[in-house]
Amino acid sequence: MSRYEEAMTVDDLVKYLQTLQADMLIAYQCYSEQCLMRADEIKVTDLCEPRADGWIQNERPDMPTRRYLLFPGN
Repeated sequence: MSRYEEAMTVDDLVKYLQTLQADMLIAYQCYSEQCLMRADEIKVTDLCEPRADGWIQNERPDMPTRRYLLFPGN
């Protein structure tokens, strides 16, 4: 099966999003190019609270964290 055949559709994404907590923030890893997204690449994970400039650091023991819906990147 090719990556194209495994790709997520808008309908798949909407159905998935309806299973999540509605007030969860969404983060994405920075992209340099594009590729098709698969459902297994979307994660719910704990990361640091967002900085004032909107950037989010990986989880650290010395900083407060929160749960995010994380879209893939590179």
